[in-house]
Amino acid sequence: MKTEEIAFDKAVQLLKPFSKKKPLRASWQFFSTFIFLWLSLFFSFYFFTDTPWIVFLTIPSTVIFMCRSYVLEHDAGHQNLFRSPHLNNFVGNLCGFGIMIPFSMWKLIHNSHHTHVGNLDKRDSNPEVWTMTVKEFNSSSRFKRSLYRFMRSKFGRLIITPTLNFGIAGRLIHPKYSRNAIISVLFHNVVYGLFFWLLIYKFGWLSFILCYVIPLILFFGVAAFSLYGQHQFEQTYWKRKDDWSWKTASMFGSTNLQAPFWFRWLVGNVVHHTAHHVNPNIPNFKLHKAQLLMDETFEVNKIPINEVWNWLGLALWDEEQQKLVPIKNASK
Repeated sequence: MKTEEIAFDKAVQLLKPFSKKKPLRASWQFFSTFIFLWLSLFFSFYFFTDTPWIVFLTIPSTVIFMCRSYVLEHDAGHQNLFRSPHLNNFVGNLCGFGIMIPFSMWKLIHNSHHTHVGNLDKRDSNPEVWTMTVKEFNSSSRFKRSLYRFMRSKFGRLIITPTLNFGIAGRLIHPKYSRNAIISVLFHNVVYGLFFWLLIYKFGWLSFILCYVIPLILFFGVAAFSLYGQHQFEQTYWKRKDDWSWKTASMFGSTNLQAPFWFRWLVGNVVHHTAHHVNPNIPNFKLHKAQLLMDETFEVNKIPINEVWNWLGLALWDEEQQKLVPIKNASK
């Protein structure tokens, strides 16, 4: 067994105590997040016509509690909040509704990510950030290379791609979806259609865009920034299936981003992604302490969060150098 895999096994044992659930704290997180999100949306729509400047207050608050809803949907998908699977699923569905991410679909996709992380030959089953190898990029058509450049640009990566992935692709059925995921997507589409029609009919297009669509796009951007920094760094881990190690990819292909308290709270400590991939059953409110313990015991990818902005320029996996490189490093 490789040194990295031995380290992973030790880390699993080290972090086991952090898996214990705290239903009361989880309940507080859920009720406070759910209530504040929908209060923010209510005040935004209700007062916008007479007091349009209110969006300067409600847009930030809506984005904040959309981010927190995503945290809880994520934890519910890992069954981290409550002992009852049905209660986790119930909370996951409620939290996912307000941010347009159907829970059953999200759970299927995210579990696939954990299963295939770092496997170059399973990128079609791992909804990771679209990553091409240098060889693949050079052999692609001019149109595909141009599209890839745009989608991997800072603007494309933080605004266009997450809006397409979460907002539009999340409305579509994929052949690999389970029956529950398909039902979830279809049900959400019908409910969204009716709900959005009512909002537009009652308050108008401008209110709908400013009070809901703009906060949603901003939330998608925050989520995309956080998701990008979890695995997309220069010395990350990508291997072909014959050389791939799930344990090595999980622990050494993930980052421990050093972020201020407010950002860690906003994204549910998921910046401590090394600990999360070693033990996905740790609730968001225990991840920070779990990661601190890992830092004392192992050498992990401990990186300042501001580095993520620089990593956005790394877009291709170089199989020879075993690192992410800028597109300009490609021969074409």
